Amino acid sequence: MGAWYGSKATTGLSQAIVGLMRPHDTYIETHLGGGAIMKRKPPALRSIGIDLNARSIGTFCCDFEVELVHGCCHRFLADYPFEGSELVYSDPAYLMSTRKSQRRYRYRYGDADHEALPCSVMISGYPSALYDRILEDWHSVSVRVMNQAGAVTEKIWLNFTPDRPHWHACAGRNFTDRRRIKSKAASWARRYRAMPPGERLAVLAAVMAVEAE
Repeated sequence: MGAWYGSKATTGLSQAIVGLMRPHDTYIETHLGGGAIMKRKPPALRSIGIDLNARSIGTFCCDFEVELVHGCCHRFLADYPFEGSELVYSDPAYLMSTRKSQRRYRYRYGDADHEALPCSVMISGYPSALYDRILEDWHSVSVRVMNQAGAVTEKIWLNFTPDRPHWHACAGRNFTDRRRIKSKAASWARRYRAMPPGERLAVLAAVMAVEAE
């Protein structure tokens, strides 16, 4: 089966989205579709995928356990007992005014549906005046990627400050920045490995003290 329309499977976009995620115990992905982000992020203690499309739920498979919900994400999130350790990622159908293709989603999603989305989420899609207006106090990141429509700009809106990546492998603003960070980390690891045991402990204690601040 090919990629779902609107899929975030491209490496440049999926890594950017995962790299912005804050630490969490429960991960909830609405508008699951093919589940590109769910499949590309490390598993949380609890993972939940929601979609109104029965085909998405029936064909979805993953390397770890995911609770699948066939139904309305708004209703599910309204009834969910949030405790503060959850992260919701929402990838709704692109707004009609921003779509690059005439292809249709099985279930349409209009501007009114977008405005009804819960606020405790990460949202991705094409740049839009609607999101910039109703999410004006949110952080946003633009990512240039290649997809079925060619080279396009995707935008990610977040209601939290993306200053603490959950997974080191995805740290960085883009491919070049991620490669720079990986190279620096490998260099520091070599230097750390060459230190005497006592010096290692001193350096590790200093790093952990900074992280605890």
